[in-house]
Amino acid sequence: MNNDIIGPVDKVTNVKVDLGPRMIMAGIEVLGTADNISIMVAEASKEELEKLKAAYEIRLVKMPGESGPGEQAQG
Repeated sequence: MNNDIIGPVDKVTNVKVDLGPRMIMAGIEVLGTADNISIMVAEASKEELEKLKAAYEIRLVKMPGESGPGEQAQG
């Protein structure tokens, strides 16, 4: 049996993070506001989650190879 600890022990998975009220922007253009933004985080450390909650600005960047609503995946 291997008792070695692999990776950080303070990782959490599949956690909902409430970010509170936010402006919704694309680039420098304000598109609207939201009373509360919540996101599901697949995996992060507890420290990373605290940084996320406290961040003034959060960027959402589409991952390569992923398509969004109304788009077709490139392939």
